[in-house]
Amino acid sequence: MMHLLWFLPLVAGLGAMWWGMLQGVAMLVALTCGLIGLAYLVLRPQGVPLPRAQQEPDTRHVERDIPPPPGW
Repeated sequence: MMHLLWFLPLVAGLGAMWWGMLQGVAMLVALTCGLIGLAYLVLRPQGVPLPRAQQEPDTRHVERDIPPPPGW
């Protein structure tokens, strides 16, 4: 759900650009998402690291197994 903290203000901002009457709603959404993001950073448990993308497997194993050329 944390990935919505950038998507919701984006959609609200685009909607406010299209319909001028939505500027107040877009500002409220941006402030709310910003406060939620700050609260998440401050209140999360200290021992838990931030979620990161899953690492890709190492595909360079072939490069390491090639012997050096003669004369090295």
